[in-house]
Amino acid sequence: MGIVRGAFFIIGGTIGAGFITGAELVRFFGAKRFLLPLLLSCMLFFLLTAYYLHLGRKYGGSRGVLRLSRWGGAVRIALMLCAFISSAGMLAGLDALLPVKIPVLSLAGLLLSVVFLEKGMGGISALNLILVPLLLGFVFFYARDLSFFYPRSGSKFGWLLYAGMNSFLMAPVLMDAGREMKRPILSSALASVCIAAAAVCILGSVYREGASAILAPMPFLAATGGKVFSVAVALAILTSLVSSLYPLFAACNELKGKKKIAAKGISLLAAFCLSRVGLHGIVGYLYPVMGGAGLLFSALCILYDQFLEKYHKRIHARGEDT
Repeated sequence: MGIVRGAFFIIGGTIGAGFITGAELVRFFGAKRFLLPLLLSCMLFFLLTAYYLHLGRKYGGSRGVLRLSRWGGAVRIALMLCAFISSAGMLAGLDALLPVKIPVLSLAGLLLSVVFLEKGMGGISALNLILVPLLLGFVFFYARDLSFFYPRSGSKFGWLLYAGMNSFLMAPVLMDAGREMKRPILSSALASVCIAAAAVCILGSVYREGASAILAPMPFLAATGGKVFSVAVALAILTSLVSSLYPLFAACNELKGKKKIAAKGISLLAAFCLSRVGLHGIVGYLYPVMGGAGLLFSALCILYDQFLEKYHKRIHARGEDT
């Protein structure tokens, strides 16, 4: 996976329902001046994504990384729960685009996701390579007359939680992708720059519009008012939905026969049921919790990789009982 393809891979897993609609950006960067916190968040996101890619190459994917800790099983369960929450958020975003009795878009999103997920990492990469350039083009086209100031208070640590949340949600797929990504640092840097530029355009457009957009369920859509942009939102949700469902499908693929099929069906059904909470509820209450969990997970990875794992190797080299 080359530099550009790797960058699109990372971007595709990040600019989902909450990002491209502006809902999660307003939630985490709803302060008077958002530019500096946003840049700090993207810098931290770059460091974390590059590190997860490095861990994946070093330990042979997410399963190898989780084996570093005796609590790897518990951490894996936490990752699965976050994958459920993220997937539900994407499905809720699809339904918000077309609020009808029968959730046509979310059901179609699940079907398309299964098609690409069955092709493995190659399917996810191909999807992002096709759609991400179009999505970035939509964002930059619709962003005009940006405003970098809005008189309201916001969380001082929103930027920190935002970087932790996105890196945590992408952690399993990043670690598995790290096994074949040639230039992880450059891919992460390019992805972070593109995400920062898109986020500035989205927030700038929303704050220019004012309270009517900020308080809307989909702020950027309210600011642009473009019907064509709804298509871009749906495509962005699809890219992130596939990445969010990936760890769930990877876990199901460890089973055999009918058990594997049943596990996948239950996973999809659970994500769909949770999506009934709605995009606003998931972004407002569950996403910040995932941000804190992501920062904790990153700290544990650094602790085990940089300190405890090396310490254990020295002990074993001396023939001591650990």
